[in-house]
Amino acid sequence: MPPPPHPSMIDDSREPQFRVDARGLPPQFSILEDRLAAQNQDVQGLLADNQRLAATHVALKQELEVAQHELQRIMHYIDSLRAEEEIMMREMYDKSMRSEMELREVDAMRAEIQKIRADIKEFTSGRQELTSQVHLMTQDLARLTADLQQIPTLTAEIENTKQELQRARF
Repeated sequence: MPPPPHPSMIDDSREPQFRVDARGLPPQFSILEDRLAAQNQDVQGLLADNQRLAATHVALKQELEVAQHELQRIMHYIDSLRAEEEIMMREMYDKSMRSEMELREVDAMRAEIQKIRADIKEFTSGRQELTSQVHLMTQDLARLTADLQQIPTLTAEIENTKQELQRARF
């Protein structure tokens, strides 16, 4: 977009060839000089903007590198966490398998204990029966012992009775 015309050109009724600006230049040169000055200012502004953009670009590039480095560090950390998690999962799986085996062994032991308890009850009732039989036999033995102790007396009585019977026959 061209710059606006110089104010002296807009409302000047004098002849252009006789007019001069404060510097003593004809209006065409003054307009060209003003345009060049404006373009120079635009170029200086664009250079400053370009320098700011270049500095921003460098800063953003550095931030990107830092962010990429941080992302790599985080990815490495995530990988190590995953590896650690995998190890822990394997350990928990192994532990659960051992626990399951132990549980089966405990169940087998529990069944064995129940069988042993049933055997103990059976043996206890058998023992009680045998104890009562032993008690009865002990009583029988005591009676028989008492009876045996009376045998010599009975034998003597029988001998006496035999002798009396023989005497009575004669």
